[in-house]
Amino acid sequence: MATSFYQQPEQHPYTPYEVACAALEFLGDQWGALPGPWGRTGHLRSGDHVPFTVGVCEAGHLYIRNDAQGDSAHLPFASTADLAAVGQAIAEAVDDLY
Repeated sequence: MATSFYQQPEQHPYTPYEVACAALEFLGDQWGALPGPWGRTGHLRSGDHVPFTVGVCEAGHLYIRNDAQGDSAHLPFASTADLAAVGQAIAEAVDDLY
């Protein structure tokens, strides 16, 4: 919990679900996206049902995790980054984690 005005959490213009949906453009039509509870995460699922989670960690960084293997990657994006660029980076990170 923030104890002063200067410790307020950074606002992000996109939800993790919106980022997951943006990644679909680069992943192909065999992939699907679903929102997580309370809009805190986005979930990607490949054609062979491998689940991935897109979220924001406690430090405020975007991450993607292969839920089947437990491997994850943090992505160095500012909250003002272009949604399409973030979606493309998620798609490239999926290739590395698959």
